[in-house]
Amino acid sequence: MFGKKNKPVKDETSGKIPEALKILHANIPDYQGYSDLDNRKNSDMAFRKKLFTLLRDSKDAMAQVNELLIHSQLLTSWGPSGIVAKRIEDMLKETDNTDYKYSTFFDVESVEGEHGIDLSILYLLEIDILDSAEEFKEKIIENQVNLEEMMLDTVENSISGLMSQSSNLFNIFNERNELIRAFEKMSLN
Repeated sequence: MFGKKNKPVKDETSGKIPEALKILHANIPDYQGYSDLDNRKNSDMAFRKKLFTLLRDSKDAMAQVNELLIHSQLLTSWGPSGIVAKRIEDMLKETDNTDYKYSTFFDVESVEGEHGIDLSILYLLEIDILDSAEEFKEKIIENQVNLEEMMLDTVENSISGLMSQSSNLFNIFNERNELIRAFEKMSLN
């Protein structure tokens, strides 16, 4: 959807804007990036709103998968599918109520520089998160379709794959949030 599926278009007129920022700006309404203090909070909220929508859709699809697993009496997959559903719920809560604690990321004029952060890394993390969330949602839907069509021979492996994907997505999202949370520490050094 973002970095993996859409190839960035070269724009010679705006060479100073990172390609990752262009991709995010093109795919997320109200996303302007983090270099300008006035846009920083709005861009964070726009990113989290986009992620929240993907996660909410994943949660709905996973609820259907859980229901189909119960109906199909695939007992060995109930526990792992419950773990996946719990991770989705945890990510939804974190996305909706992200607390950056004592970070000054949203309060200072410049976040880049010698004691700041490289915003390109933040943009690339956000693209990776959204790509992973989209792929995760698609895999859940694929599992749902397989269960509806009674293709039960691959369910355990599929649910195991969802556990791995949910863990990866959770970790990448936490890396992004930790980068923002750690801003004060970096700016004070």
